[in-house]
Order: sequence, then structure tokens, then C-alpha cells
Amino acid sequence: MHARWLCQVSRVATLTTVTVALGALTVGLAGCGGVAVSNPSSVVGNQLTIYSSLPLQGPSGAVSEQIVNGEKLALAEADGHVGPFRVSYVSLDDSNPTSGQWDPGVTATDAKTAAADTSTIAYLGEYNSAATAVSLPLINAAGILQVSPASPYVGLTSSLNAGQDEPERFYPSGRRNFGRIQPGDPAQAGAQVALMRSLGVHRVYVLDDQDPFEMPLATIVANGAASIGIAVAAHDSISTTASALYTGEVEKIVESGAQAVFFAGGGGAGTVALWRQLHEADPHLLLLGSSSMVSESFTSQIGSAATETYLSTPVLALSLYPPSAQRVLSDYRRRFGGEAGPYALYGYETMSVVLDAIRSVGAHGNNRQTVIDRFFATKDRDSVLGRYTIEPDGEITLSRYGIDRVRRGRPVFYRAVTEVKPSAGG
Repeated sequence: MHARWLCQVSRVATLTTVTVALGALTVGLAGCGGVAVSNPSSVVGNQLTIYSSLPLQGPSGAVSEQIVNGEKLALAEADGHVGPFRVSYVSLDDSNPTSGQWDPGVTATDAKTAAADTSTIAYLGEYNSAATAVSLPLINAAGILQVSPASPYVGLTSSLNAGQDEPERFYPSGRRNFGRIQPGDPAQAGAQVALMRSLGVHRVYVLDDQDPFEMPLATIVANGAASIGIAVAAHDSISTTASALYTGEVEKIVESGAQAVFFAGGGGAGTVALWRQLHEADPHLLLLGSSSMVSESFTSQIGSAATETYLSTPVLALSLYPPSAQRVLSDYRRRFGGEAGPYALYGYETMSVVLDAIRSVGAHGNNRQTVIDRFFATKDRDSVLGRYTIEPDGEITLSRYGIDRVRRGRPVFYRAVTEVKPSAGG
């Protein structure tokens, strides 16, 4: 029943759909329409394929285009070859063509396409954490390396304040195959705590929007703030639908004496209304938001609340990346035209670290498990993003995070912060 239901996953990316789909994935890994997901230890011949799955349409389309072009650039620099192997690249779209949003059914189809291809050596994706939660069990069951240029959700790699049976439920084979190139939730939480300390915050009110992929971030921030002596007035989970009313919540926050609010969640119409009401009730209240809110569709609508808004972001000013990044950005402009942003570097490095893993194992570069093992052996790697190591759980050791302010309705880079390591308690 579960396997059959997975074939009919709703094409609307609701939280309910994602939650049910995750439960189905661990049972229905055989896929739909009789296409079984196999787990060969190596691929056939000298032809390898690297798949990418990102939302190429909608609000994340421009970012995804830069990531894809960065991946293409890295492969082009290798002339499409690694040692004795020819490497092909297939870019898939995990978004719904009607809504432009990432879609769990499309994501599952992308993952099953890659898993069924015997030449697949790596899968680069997804961008959204919830999408990775759909594709990862399928890619893991096939024994293929999966590397995401984003997907910061803590439960993909760690049990720290994560959901039930996480991260184990994402790894049905019992072996890790996933890593990310973007710092995860703990790094973002540490950056928010460092920001609070630099702003002189002594008391903070923590909110989340009931999204299971955002709630752990709020908890890690609350625990981290408390661990360095910042009082947490409360941590509330609230609905941020467009019709939500916040009068009571705003009153609680103002009466708590908090100097700042930290909100983990999306930047939809409900969050815009919350931001405006908080600022109207207390014009001096600092408004701190998670990276999911870094979008002009949010920042252009918050009015005068922009003056007190600080949003965390994994991307830094281009000048803060190593000299090697400047060369890549120059090459990107020549090849693709237009401006190259930081996400082009994330795409470039996602492809580069995979190609280097294949290259470093020589004639065994077509052995899936050998390539996975080599990826996890990445240590003190000098990259366009900085020097990093891949930890045993797939987390990256990059820890510098950015903070954006809002200028003329747009998110604008303000400063970089080094994370304060949050406490695991709570």
C-alpha cells in the first residue's frame, strides 16, 4: 500500500505530503511502475553520469541557475573526463511546472531516475531540505553519493533536536552517503547567537512557523542563546498563514521585555504581517530571521520594520571568498555572461569535490562505495569557499555565516559572523 501511494504523491508541496511521503519511502523503495531500485557496488564501463536536481523554476530558479552553471563550469574545466572515465552531466528540475515550487512527487521521480541509471556515480541535490528528505532515502538505497549545495536541515545529518528517527530514517541502507557544502542549521544558529551577543541582546523571544524543517533551528538558537547567558523569554510555535492574527502573540512578546525576536520560518504573507505588527508595537525591537526569509518577496513588503531586521544567510560578500573564487567567478562571467553570485561558487564546489573524489581513487572511480568513502575522507580541502573538512555525519566544517540587512526593500550583505557553538541541551 505504501509503495503504491508513493506513486501518487501529491504535486503540491505541503508539509503533510512531505511527512507522509517520508514514511512511505522507507517501505516503498522499490519505486513505482515496477522499476526496482538496485544497489550495485560499481557502475558499468568507463561512462559515468552525475545528476543534479534543483528547482529550476519559481522563486528559487535564479539561484538554481547559478548553481547549475557553476556545476557545468567545474565539469567543463575537467573537459568532461576524470582519469579513464568520461563524465556526463544531467540537470533535472524538482519543481512543479505549474506552481514553480519544489514538488515531492517530481523530486522522487528525479531520484528514481538517477537511481535506476547504472552509470550514475553521484547525485547533486536538492536545494530545499524538505526535498532532500524525499530524495535521500532513494539515493541511499541505491548506494550513490549525494551532495547538496544547500539543504541545511539538521536532521539530515544529526539527531540534534531533530525529528523522530532522524537521521536514521533517511539512510535505509544503514550507511551514510550524504554530505552538504553549505553549513547546516547548527552553524546558522551559532551565527544568530553571535549576532545577538554583538548587538547587546540580553533577552530574546524565539518563534517558529511550525514547519518541521525550521522548528529544530529555533530550538538550537534558543539553547545556544541560553548557554551564553542570553535569557530566552519563551519559544512559541505559531501559524503564519496569510489569515493568521497575531495580536495576542505580539502582546506577549512586548510584555516579555525581550529586546529581540528570532523567527525560524518562511517569508510568506503571514510572516510579513507578523514583522509589521511587531515593529508597530515596539519600533526598537530587533527582528532576527532565518535564511529562509532572505528573499526580496519578503524584504520588499516589510516597510519600516526593515530598519530593525537582520537575516542570516550562508552566502558572503564575494570579496570574502578566497582568491581562487575570483578566478572562477571571472571564468563564469566569460562562459555564461551576466553577473556571477556566491551560489555559482556553491555549484562549482559541489561538482569539484565529487570529481576530485572520483579522480583520487584512480581506476576505482566507477565504484560507488569507493567514491562515497573518498568523499567522506575529504580533509582540510582548500576550495573556492574556503578550507573545510567533511565530518563523518556529512556535515561541513565551514562555519562563517553572513548577516543581511534590508536596504530599499532588498536584502543586502551586512557582515560576516563566526558562529558561537550552541548547546545541545533543551
